[in-house]
Amino acid sequence: MANLPSPLEACKVDLFADESELREKYPVAIAARVMRLREMYNYWLANPSMKDRQLRDTIMSRFGVSQSTAYSDINIIHQLVPILSQKSREYHRALANEMYLETYAMAKARKDTKAMAQVVASYAKSNRVDLDDEKAMPYDEIVVQPFCATLDVRVLGIEPIPDVYNYIDRLSKELLREHRDIIDIEFEEADLEEKHLFAPLSDDTYKSPC
Repeated sequence: MANLPSPLEACKVDLFADESELREKYPVAIAARVMRLREMYNYWLANPSMKDRQLRDTIMSRFGVSQSTAYSDINIIHQLVPILSQKSREYHRALANEMYLETYAMAKARKDTKAMAQVVASYAKSNRVDLDDEKAMPYDEIVVQPFCATLDVRVLGIEPIPDVYNYIDRLSKELLREHRDIIDIEFEEADLEEKHLFAPLSDDTYKSPC
């Protein structure tokens, strides 16, 4: 059997394909995964302020999948955002250029020089040809690169502290004894779910959680 694409690769190509097309092209499991990811991708776009744990709960309750599968879906959704937004800009830019050329041809046929000049100005602005080369940096085309987070300090070239959380606790108690003028302040816990965001690592081999 030929190598099957990963869910991410399938989504890059066919995220918005018809259900029948997906089922013809992919095995049932991959087709169903793409359809689920499409639904949750659109749901996330409609609720951009939603935190990952809320999206996780929505995926689990709506589709009856495990927590690890829900986090896997979220990881794919985050990777799809810059890819699909870039494709969308390219499509609309190409469509706009086609419309500019058609409008220019119509204005030229009517010998409407004013309309021709307006089309040329709009075309130049849309494609940034009215800017000097050094000023024509396409900031709108800069894509946020997906990154892989990890708690493993070995990626920095240093060895981890064994039992680090107990070490931090002991060190904190020692500092409190030595510096009794330290004042506790209120703080807010970060909205992290480290046990689910970071995969466990073996003692001798670094494994990327992505």
